[in-house]
Amino acid sequence: MQLPFGNVDGNVLEVNFSTADYSIAAVLSAIREHLDRLEEMNVIFLGAQTIVPSGPSPVFKPVSISAIFEYHGKGDPRPTLEKAYTVIWHGLVTTFPNEADWSKAKESFGHFIVSQADLIRARSEAAQE
Repeated sequence: MQLPFGNVDGNVLEVNFSTADYSIAAVLSAIREHLDRLEEMNVIFLGAQTIVPSGPSPVFKPVSISAIFEYHGKGDPRPTLEKAYTVIWHGLVTTFPNEADWSKAKESFGHFIVSQADLIRARSEAAQE
């Protein structure tokens, strides 16, 4: 099975998302939706993080979100982790907001980005004085 947004390495599954599409909150909600099912599969959620690049970057540059899972069962971990991958994406689809709510969230995020830019501009101007 191909995992276009993840990979299996031994007994560890890493699933990758982008903040251009999803927030960390949406990813965690999706995982929470089926956490009991993952645990029944002996797959443990180890955590999720945003991977912010070091150094300067544009005001809005999507960053990666990585969620890590580990298989604690017996036998070949790959088939179970591949199933866990599909369960995680199922959770994302079922918890994703409808178009109107998603649009409103993106609008709010846009306001947040503009506020960040204004703050950076004010700090730069203050530093030049």
